[in-house]
Amino acid sequence: MEQKYASEIYRSKEGRHILHNLYRKLLIELDVPIAERMVKTAFGATHVMLYGHPAGLPVPVFYGEYALNPLAVRPLVRGLDLSRIRLIVPDPVGQVGFSSEKRLSFSGKAYGEWICQVMDALELSSAPVVGYSFGAGIALQLCETSVLRVERLLLVMPSGLMDVSTSGTQLVRRMQQKNALTAQDVSKALHPVGPFLPEDVADALGMLFLHAEAGQGAVKCFNKRSLRKLNAPVCVIAEKSDNLFSGEAVIKRAQKVFPYVQHSRLLSTGGSHGCLFGPDATGQLAGCFNLMSDFLLDVT
Repeated sequence: MEQKYASEIYRSKEGRHILHNLYRKLLIELDVPIAERMVKTAFGATHVMLYGHPAGLPVPVFYGEYALNPLAVRPLVRGLDLSRIRLIVPDPVGQVGFSSEKRLSFSGKAYGEWICQVMDALELSSAPVVGYSFGAGIALQLCETSVLRVERLLLVMPSGLMDVSTSGTQLVRRMQQKNALTAQDVSKALHPVGPFLPEDVADALGMLFLHAEAGQGAVKCFNKRSLRKLNAPVCVIAEKSDNLFSGEAVIKRAQKVFPYVQHSRLLSTGGSHGCLFGPDATGQLAGCFNLMSDFLLDVT
Protein backbone atom coordinates (compact mmCIF):
# COMPACT_ATOMS: atom_id res chain seq x y z
CA MET A 1 0.00 0.00 0.00
CA GLU A 2 1.22 3.50 -0.81
CA GLN A 3 2.64 5.60 2.00
CA LYS A 4 0.35 8.52 2.85
CA TYR A 5 1.83 11.96 3.27
CA ALA A 6 0.64 15.53 3.64
CA SER A 7 -0.02 17.13 0.26
CA GLU A 8 -2.81 19.24 -1.18
CA ILE A 9 -2.22 17.73 -4.63
CA TYR A 10 -0.94 14.15 -4.39
CA ARG A 11 -2.22 11.22 -2.37
CA SER A 12 1.28 9.82 -1.76
CA LYS A 13 4.94 10.32 -2.56
CA GLU A 14 4.78 7.31 -4.86
CA GLY A 15 1.78 8.78 -6.64
CA ARG A 16 3.57 12.10 -7.14
CA HIS A 17 6.50 10.22 -8.71
CA ILE A 18 4.18 8.17 -10.94
CA LEU A 19 2.32 11.23 -12.25
CA HIS A 20 5.52 13.18 -12.87
CA ASN A 21 6.90 10.24 -14.87
CA LEU A 22 3.63 10.05 -16.81
CA TYR A 23 3.88 13.79 -17.55
CA ARG A 24 7.35 13.28 -19.04
CA LYS A 25 6.23 10.25 -21.05
CA LEU A 26 3.29 12.13 -22.57
CA LEU A 27 5.56 15.06 -23.34
CA ILE A 28 8.01 12.90 -25.28
CA GLU A 29 5.18 11.49 -27.39
CA LEU A 30 4.21 14.91 -28.78
CA ASP A 31 5.64 15.48 -32.25
CA VAL A 32 6.28 19.21 -31.92
CA PRO A 33 9.18 21.50 -30.93
CA ILE A 34 9.10 21.98 -27.16
CA ALA A 35 10.95 24.01 -24.54
CA GLU A 36 10.37 24.62 -20.84
CA ARG A 37 10.96 27.34 -18.29
CA MET A 38 10.68 27.85 -14.56
CA VAL A 39 9.55 31.32 -13.50
CA LYS A 40 9.06 32.91 -10.09
CA THR A 41 5.76 34.35 -8.90
CA ALA A 42 4.43 35.47 -5.54
CA PHE A 43 2.27 32.34 -5.62
CA GLY A 44 5.25 30.02 -6.00
CA ALA A 45 7.50 28.67 -8.73
CA THR A 46 5.71 28.03 -12.02
CA HIS A 47 6.72 25.49 -14.62
CA VAL A 48 5.94 26.60 -18.19
CA MET A 49 5.88 24.44 -21.31
CA LEU A 50 6.28 26.02 -24.75
CA TYR A 51 4.97 24.14 -27.78
CA GLY A 52 5.52 25.04 -31.43
CA HIS A 53 7.87 27.11 -33.57
CA PRO A 54 10.06 29.41 -31.42
CA ALA A 55 9.26 32.34 -33.74
CA GLY A 56 5.52 31.66 -33.59
CA LEU A 57 2.95 33.99 -32.06
CA PRO A 58 3.03 33.50 -28.26
CA VAL A 59 -0.37 32.30 -27.04
CA PRO A 60 -0.86 31.55 -23.31
CA VAL A 61 -3.10 28.53 -22.75
CA PHE A 62 -4.81 27.60 -19.50
CA TYR A 63 -6.37 24.27 -18.60
CA GLY A 64 -7.91 23.07 -15.38
CA GLU A 65 -8.26 20.27 -12.90
CA TYR A 66 -7.53 16.59 -13.31
CA ALA A 67 -5.21 17.10 -16.25
CA LEU A 68 -1.56 16.91 -17.14
CA ASN A 69 -0.08 19.70 -19.24
CA PRO A 70 1.00 17.60 -22.27
CA LEU A 71 -2.24 15.63 -22.17
CA ALA A 72 -4.51 18.67 -21.85
CA VAL A 73 -2.94 20.43 -24.83
CA ARG A 74 -2.61 17.36 -27.05
CA PRO A 75 -5.62 18.26 -29.25
CA LEU A 76 -4.40 21.86 -29.58
CA VAL A 77 -0.87 20.73 -30.42
CA ARG A 78 -2.18 18.40 -33.10
CA GLY A 79 -4.85 20.70 -34.51
CA LEU A 80 -3.57 24.29 -34.37
CA ASP A 81 -1.06 25.79 -36.80
CA LEU A 82 2.06 25.52 -34.65
CA SER A 83 4.27 26.61 -37.52
CA ARG A 84 2.92 30.11 -36.79
CA ILE A 85 1.74 29.77 -33.18
CA ARG A 86 3.71 28.99 -30.03
CA LEU A 87 1.57 27.78 -27.14
CA ILE A 88 2.72 29.05 -23.73
CA VAL A 89 1.26 26.58 -21.24
CA PRO A 90 2.04 26.89 -17.52
CA ASP A 91 1.29 24.09 -15.09
CA PRO A 92 -1.34 25.79 -12.92
CA VAL A 93 -0.13 26.46 -9.39
CA GLY A 94 -1.86 24.04 -7.06
CA GLN A 95 -2.47 21.42 -9.75
CA VAL A 96 -0.65 18.26 -10.83
CA GLY A 97 2.62 19.14 -12.55
CA PHE A 98 5.91 20.82 -11.68
CA SER A 99 4.65 24.16 -10.35
CA SER A 100 4.16 25.06 -6.68
CA GLU A 101 1.76 22.67 -4.96
CA LYS A 102 -0.03 25.36 -2.98
CA ARG A 103 -3.69 25.41 -4.07
CA LEU A 104 -5.27 28.66 -5.18
CA SER A 105 -8.98 29.40 -5.31
CA PHE A 106 -10.85 29.35 -8.59
CA SER A 107 -13.50 31.58 -7.03
CA GLY A 108 -11.43 34.73 -6.45
CA LYS A 109 -8.83 36.58 -8.50
CA ALA A 110 -5.66 34.79 -7.39
CA TYR A 111 -5.24 32.90 -10.64
CA GLY A 112 -5.66 36.12 -12.62
CA GLU A 113 -2.91 37.77 -10.59
CA TRP A 114 -0.75 34.66 -11.04
CA ILE A 115 -1.16 34.82 -14.82
CA CYS A 116 -0.05 38.47 -14.84
CA GLN A 117 3.12 37.56 -12.98
CA VAL A 118 3.82 34.63 -15.33
CA MET A 119 3.36 36.92 -18.35
CA ASP A 120 5.65 39.52 -16.76
CA ALA A 121 8.33 36.86 -16.25
CA LEU A 122 8.01 35.85 -19.91
CA GLU A 123 8.00 39.51 -21.04
CA LEU A 124 4.52 39.26 -22.54
CA SER A 125 2.72 42.56 -22.08
CA SER A 126 -0.35 41.22 -23.92
CA ALA A 127 -1.28 38.23 -26.07
CA PRO A 128 -4.13 36.17 -27.47
CA VAL A 129 -5.30 33.87 -24.67
CA VAL A 130 -6.87 30.41 -24.69
CA GLY A 131 -9.00 29.02 -21.85
CA TYR A 132 -9.81 25.33 -22.18
CA SER A 133 -12.36 23.57 -19.94
CA PHE A 134 -11.81 24.62 -16.29
CA GLY A 135 -8.87 26.70 -17.56
CA ALA A 136 -11.42 29.10 -19.05
CA GLY A 137 -12.21 30.16 -15.49
CA ILE A 138 -8.53 31.04 -15.08
CA ALA A 139 -8.46 32.99 -18.35
CA LEU A 140 -11.61 34.88 -17.37
CA GLN A 141 -9.97 35.88 -14.09
CA LEU A 142 -7.28 37.56 -16.19
CA CYS A 143 -10.04 39.51 -17.96
CA GLU A 144 -11.13 40.80 -14.54
CA THR A 145 -7.63 41.39 -13.20
CA SER A 146 -5.87 42.96 -16.17
CA VAL A 147 -8.15 43.12 -19.18
CA LEU A 148 -5.68 44.98 -21.41
CA ARG A 149 -3.39 41.96 -21.42
CA VAL A 150 -5.94 39.96 -23.42
CA GLU A 151 -5.70 40.74 -27.14
CA ARG A 152 -8.10 37.99 -28.21
CA LEU A 153 -9.91 35.39 -26.12
CA LEU A 154 -10.51 31.83 -27.31
CA LEU A 155 -12.69 29.73 -25.01
CA VAL A 156 -12.97 25.99 -25.66
CA MET A 157 -15.66 23.95 -23.86
CA PRO A 158 -15.40 26.65 -21.21
CA SER A 159 -16.18 26.78 -17.53
CA GLY A 160 -17.03 30.13 -15.98
CA LEU A 161 -20.14 30.86 -18.02
CA MET A 162 -22.59 28.47 -16.36
CA ASP A 163 -22.82 26.18 -13.36
CA VAL A 164 -21.54 22.63 -13.61
CA SER A 165 -22.73 19.66 -11.60
CA THR A 166 -20.39 18.57 -8.81
CA SER A 167 -21.38 14.93 -9.33
CA GLY A 168 -18.17 14.23 -11.21
CA THR A 169 -16.02 15.43 -8.32
CA GLN A 170 -18.15 13.46 -5.85
CA LEU A 171 -17.66 10.34 -7.94
CA VAL A 172 -13.90 10.87 -7.97
CA ARG A 173 -13.86 11.22 -4.19
CA ARG A 174 -15.75 7.93 -3.83
CA MET A 175 -13.34 6.25 -6.23
CA GLN A 176 -10.37 7.51 -4.24
CA GLN A 177 -11.50 5.44 -1.26
CA LYS A 178 -10.30 2.43 -3.24
CA ASN A 179 -6.69 1.29 -3.36
CA ALA A 180 -7.01 0.23 -7.00
CA LEU A 181 -9.24 1.11 -9.91
CA THR A 182 -10.74 -1.31 -12.37
CA ALA A 183 -11.36 -0.51 -16.01
CA GLN A 184 -15.06 -0.34 -15.10
CA ASP A 185 -14.38 2.29 -12.43
CA VAL A 186 -12.50 4.50 -14.88
CA SER A 187 -15.07 4.01 -17.64
CA LYS A 188 -17.89 5.00 -15.27
CA ALA A 189 -16.07 8.16 -14.20
CA LEU A 190 -15.09 9.19 -17.70
CA HIS A 191 -18.33 8.49 -19.55
CA PRO A 192 -19.83 11.95 -18.85
CA VAL A 193 -16.56 13.55 -19.96
CA GLY A 194 -15.92 11.53 -23.11
CA PRO A 195 -17.48 8.22 -24.10
CA PHE A 196 -15.04 7.75 -26.99
CA LEU A 197 -11.72 8.75 -25.44
CA PRO A 198 -8.62 7.00 -26.81
CA GLU A 199 -7.38 4.22 -24.54
CA ASP A 200 -4.14 5.98 -23.57
CA VAL A 201 -6.06 9.13 -22.60
CA ALA A 202 -8.48 7.11 -20.46
CA ASP A 203 -5.53 5.30 -18.85
CA ALA A 204 -3.80 8.60 -18.03
CA LEU A 205 -6.97 10.02 -16.49
CA GLY A 206 -7.37 6.84 -14.48
CA MET A 207 -3.89 7.40 -13.06
CA LEU A 208 -4.89 10.94 -12.08
CA PHE A 209 -8.00 9.63 -10.31
CA LEU A 210 -5.89 7.15 -8.39
CA HIS A 211 -2.94 9.33 -7.40
CA ALA A 212 -4.17 12.97 -7.25
CA GLU A 213 -6.39 14.50 -4.62
CA ALA A 214 -9.84 15.63 -5.77
CA GLY A 215 -9.87 19.33 -6.50
CA GLN A 216 -12.44 22.05 -6.08
CA GLY A 217 -14.60 21.00 -9.01
CA ALA A 218 -16.26 24.39 -9.39
CA VAL A 219 -15.51 27.75 -10.96
CA LYS A 220 -17.44 30.93 -10.29
CA CYS A 221 -19.77 32.12 -13.04
CA PHE A 222 -18.75 35.40 -14.64
CA ASN A 223 -21.41 37.91 -15.57
CA LYS A 224 -21.81 40.83 -17.95
CA ARG A 225 -20.82 43.33 -15.30
CA SER A 226 -17.56 41.59 -14.42
CA LEU A 227 -16.55 41.37 -18.10
CA ARG A 228 -17.90 44.74 -19.28
CA LYS A 229 -14.40 46.18 -19.86
CA LEU A 230 -13.36 43.35 -22.19
CA ASN A 231 -13.17 44.88 -25.66
CA ALA A 232 -11.13 42.05 -27.16
CA PRO A 233 -12.77 39.77 -29.73
CA VAL A 234 -14.03 36.47 -28.30
CA CYS A 235 -14.33 33.07 -29.98
CA VAL A 236 -16.30 30.30 -28.25
CA ILE A 237 -16.06 26.62 -29.17
CA ALA A 238 -18.67 24.37 -27.56
CA GLU A 239 -20.00 20.83 -27.98
CA LYS A 240 -23.71 20.08 -28.14
CA SER A 241 -23.33 16.77 -26.25
CA ASP A 242 -21.03 18.19 -23.54
CA ASN A 243 -22.26 16.82 -20.20
CA LEU A 244 -20.25 19.34 -18.18
CA PHE A 245 -20.91 22.57 -20.08
CA SER A 246 -23.86 22.21 -22.45
CA GLY A 247 -22.79 23.65 -25.79
CA GLU A 248 -26.01 25.42 -26.72
CA ALA A 249 -26.31 26.99 -23.27
CA VAL A 250 -22.64 28.06 -23.27
CA ILE A 251 -22.93 29.88 -26.60
CA LYS A 252 -26.22 31.50 -25.63
CA ARG A 253 -24.69 32.70 -22.36
CA ALA A 254 -21.55 33.95 -24.11
CA GLN A 255 -23.62 36.12 -26.42
CA LYS A 256 -25.14 37.79 -23.35
CA VAL A 257 -21.98 38.13 -21.25
CA PHE A 258 -19.30 39.28 -23.70
CA PRO A 259 -19.39 42.66 -25.44
CA TYR A 260 -18.03 41.20 -28.71
CA VAL A 261 -18.30 37.54 -29.73
CA GLN A 262 -16.61 37.44 -33.12
CA HIS A 263 -17.04 33.71 -33.69
CA SER A 264 -18.86 30.80 -32.10
CA ARG A 265 -18.89 27.17 -33.19
CA LEU A 266 -21.26 24.51 -31.87
CA LEU A 267 -19.87 21.05 -32.54
CA SER A 268 -22.10 18.00 -32.64
CA THR A 269 -19.63 15.11 -32.55
CA GLY A 270 -21.32 13.16 -29.77
CA GLY A 271 -17.99 13.06 -27.96
CA SER A 272 -19.11 15.13 -24.96
CA HIS A 273 -16.50 17.21 -23.12
CA GLY A 274 -13.56 15.23 -24.50
CA CYS A 275 -14.61 15.48 -28.14
CA LEU A 276 -11.35 17.10 -29.26
CA PHE A 277 -9.48 13.94 -28.25
CA GLY A 278 -11.62 11.60 -30.31
CA PRO A 279 -11.57 10.72 -34.02
CA ASP A 280 -12.91 13.30 -36.45
CA ALA A 281 -15.62 10.93 -37.62
CA THR A 282 -18.03 13.72 -38.51
CA GLY A 283 -15.39 15.87 -40.23
CA GLN A 284 -16.06 18.85 -37.97
CA LEU A 285 -12.82 19.12 -36.01
CA ALA A 286 -10.42 20.00 -38.83
CA GLY A 287 -12.49 23.04 -39.79
CA CYS A 288 -12.88 24.00 -36.14
CA PHE A 289 -9.12 23.95 -35.56
CA ASN A 290 -8.63 26.07 -38.70
CA LEU A 291 -11.10 28.59 -37.29
CA MET A 292 -9.24 28.65 -33.96
CA SER A 293 -5.84 29.14 -35.65
CA ASP A 294 -7.16 31.94 -37.85
CA PHE A 295 -8.81 33.63 -34.88
CA LEU A 296 -5.63 33.54 -32.77
CA LEU A 297 -3.54 34.82 -35.68
CA ASP A 298 -6.17 37.47 -36.50
CA VAL A 299 -6.52 36.19 -40.06
CA THR A 300 -9.63 37.64 -41.67
